[in-house]
Amino acid sequence: LGFEGYGFAACPWVTVVVVWCQAIFLTSIWLQKHYHTLPNQKQQQSTTNPSKILSAWTRGITLERIRTFSALYYPAALATSSDFWRMGVIGEIAATIGEREVGVFNASYRIMWITIIFVGSLAGAAGIKIGMRLGRGDADGARRAAAVGIGLAISFLFVLSAMVYCNMRALGMLFTNDPSYLELFVECRWPFTCVLFFMNLSVGIETIPMSMGQTGKVFYAGFVASWFGQVPGVILLTRYWRKDLYGLYTGVAVGYCVLVFIYGWLAYSSDYRKYSEIARKRAEVA
Repeated sequence: LGFEGYGFAACPWVTVVVVWCQAIFLTSIWLQKHYHTLPNQKQQQSTTNPSKILSAWTRGITLERIRTFSALYYPAALATSSDFWRMGVIGEIAATIGEREVGVFNASYRIMWITIIFVGSLAGAAGIKIGMRLGRGDADGARRAAAVGIGLAISFLFVLSAMVYCNMRALGMLFTNDPSYLELFVECRWPFTCVLFFMNLSVGIETIPMSMGQTGKVFYAGFVASWFGQVPGVILLTRYWRKDLYGLYTGVAVGYCVLVFIYGWLAYSSDYRKYSEIARKRAEVA
């Protein structure tokens, strides 16, 4: 057609447009549901008086609720930040191995994010089910929802991991056609597939304590596994075993194994009835 695209410069523009369109769409839905729940007289007043629109939006915001939200939000935000900082450090280690290695590392990291969309969606659905049952006081139902979510995630991951392992060269061709880079993709596909499996599994299990409101424990678990397991593991293995992507991804996989074990213990040992009561108090229905 004679059109070769706009190149990488189009990426930030596409991202900004999509995010803003999503925000506008969700806001319009919220406004529609909000006004439909108001009585007709109040609805007419709220649509004509800007001060009443503001008061309707801010009604119910209290210092106690802000504290409750902050206690859940900030540990979760720090946990996510720690994940990105950790992968940044591992990327720096990959850069010390070689130019091709850091290029393959960055590209393979994108492959992991492509695959995490599927397990992340399953985990999100399971988290909603767990949260709804905890809010209703159905602790046994929440435990069953957690078990079903993990079972589905593991089953899906076996299939997904096998597909990635068998098609590593094809996935690498999404980013380059250079044979030397593609050979690196194939060479490290075994430890990379292990990283992909355990990273996605950690995301699936993480949903359970997150849904209970254990964001602080999730943060500390991720911090310990990242900075006392994964990063030291990568440094030691690349320095004393193999200074290549095979050794690097083996260290990353070991760190994610540690994280899966910690998250699994949190999910298994948690008292669902206790966290159901906490959830109901937090929602002010108990």
